[in-house]
Amino acid sequence: MTVLQDQSPCSWRSLLYVPANNPRFVGKAQQRGADGVVLDLEDSVADTDKENARNLCAEAIADMADGPGDVLVRINASLRQAIPDLEKIVQPGLKAILLPKADMPDKVALLAETLDELEAERGIAPGSIKFIPMIEAPAGFFAASDIATASSRSIGLLLGSEDFATEAGMEPDPETLLLPRQQLVFAARKAGLVPYGLLESAADYSNVEKTLEIARRAARFGFEGSTCVHPALVPVLNQAFSPSVEQIAHAREVMATLETAAAQGKGAAVLKGRMIDAPMRKRAERLLLRAKRFGLA
Repeated sequence: MTVLQDQSPCSWRSLLYVPANNPRFVGKAQQRGADGVVLDLEDSVADTDKENARNLCAEAIADMADGPGDVLVRINASLRQAIPDLEKIVQPGLKAILLPKADMPDKVALLAETLDELEAERGIAPGSIKFIPMIEAPAGFFAASDIATASSRSIGLLLGSEDFATEAGMEPDPETLLLPRQQLVFAARKAGLVPYGLLESAADYSNVEKTLEIARRAARFGFEGSTCVHPALVPVLNQAFSPSVEQIAHAREVMATLETAAAQGKGAAVLKGRMIDAPMRKRAERLLLRAKRFGLA
């Protein structure tokens, strides 16, 4: 029997944004069931409260580091704000940093170099803190492959839909954003990163069935998780981006059938009237690793 080893444990079905300067929201964030909590220093924090938010964020990371969700931070986009953000927040317990408006590979590389120095100064293992660059403008769209490989710290890519649509001069709806979102999946997979996002807005968090349908469609297109701004969406995302019982059972059948074929010197086999071979095995392995990661198998 093949023993599957998970080479990319940093993958989240649900990433819940929480304003770093709101102690009430931060205090409840680890009770929401999200795979990751994103302490936000950018859009949800007024310009006049950035320094206070940094201080509160640094305290929150220490308090939240023991889980159950991983702790991430979305820093500010401008370098004048991003560098002070990093100076304040880099510490043990911080899992990853979201990089908004990461529309040039040089910017990602510069922030990675800064993080190298901070980790060394603070006794943190090199490369421990990861990056998720956010593509939020057409320039970043056309440079997505270079952005994805600008730093070995990067583990995922995310399309900032509202910002992207604004910069592109279009309405942010499923039709207009389908192409850039699909391209993001391709750029992420090419670089070995995880694509995050949905194919349309899930702003109406009260409509659970519709949101579940939206998230499941995103999973079919290759996304592995998504951010959200309301805790009501967390269980929906966790369900949508988890392998189902039926999918797990089928993946196990694929693995077992192909292992039997391999023992007979065959590279392909027939399962329930359908030919299966190496690509199906790879998909089955990937699904079973995700199931194992989230305690489903």
